[in-house]
Amino acid sequence: MSEIRTNPFTGEMSLYAENRRNRPYEFVHNTERKHANSEKCPFCGGHEAWTPDAIYQDGPNGAWQMRVFPNKFPTVREDCTDAAEEPFYTQTAGRGRHEILVDTPDHDATIDTFDAAHIASILQVLQDRLHFFRNRADTQYVQIFKNCGPSAGMSMHHSHWQVVGLPVVPKRAATMAEAMHREDCLFCKMLAYEKETNRRIVAETEHFLALTPYAGRFAYELWLAPKAHQRDFGEMSAEERQELAALLRKMLGRVTGIREDIGYNICVMDGPRDTDFHWHIEILPRIGGFAGFEFATDCYICMVSPENAAVYYRKEEAE
Repeated sequence: MSEIRTNPFTGEMSLYAENRRNRPYEFVHNTERKHANSEKCPFCGGHEAWTPDAIYQDGPNGAWQMRVFPNKFPTVREDCTDAAEEPFYTQTAGRGRHEILVDTPDHDATIDTFDAAHIASILQVLQDRLHFFRNRADTQYVQIFKNCGPSAGMSMHHSHWQVVGLPVVPKRAATMAEAMHREDCLFCKMLAYEKETNRRIVAETEHFLALTPYAGRFAYELWLAPKAHQRDFGEMSAEERQELAALLRKMLGRVTGIREDIGYNICVMDGPRDTDFHWHIEILPRIGGFAGFEFATDCYICMVSPENAAVYYRKEEAE
């Protein structure tokens, strides 16, 4: 199979070339950790003084399950000075907020092993932080994400999420929002089409669908989305949160079964402030990596088609 597909929400192109799975590869990735235990980990219980003061903590020091605090090394800063002006270009001061949610006290635990009740509690805390960020005058866009494994950009072994409030709207989010609005929610139409054709649907619950997107950027990419139109992640009810937590746990178990030590990103895709969006979660397994072709063309080469990825995920369901 060799086929170029276009993402209907962003215009991004993906080139599916499944024969590339058989190409030779002569390198070994070394992901050995600097520290094999929790003694030097600032995210572990008992080391609370090693991080900024907690904004949220569900128990006393050394006995909590979740903890939120400002990132000590933020990508955007609340005290950022104005950007140096260059009239030929466009620039904006990187003024914003960057927080960390440590979602377990266990140094070696991973989210695919959490129970659904704990994942639901994590989702609730993330919703609370989203509401906080949305109420800030300097925030135009909020990105919630989790990096799992060094190949996915994880710099600290201890499981955690990140929440970033930006003063601008990233191009990808703006393009998706515009496409959804222009088509009277193109995302709802896409979900209806996927339900009708049933080629890429992986799992379905009362309120959510899991599917492999038609033009995803990554092999085995998964989207989890509310079936009814819901404009942002913060609108999810307690019942829906429990349901999504169980579905997310199930899907992550399948993602980690693709191969040993697979890295992946979890991205909560929400719209810019005051826009009508159809929020969803994108799970991005990091198999292979972007190289010259992707950087030069903004077209992503995938070695597994969404249809074959769906077969894999559905096989796991059957078993």
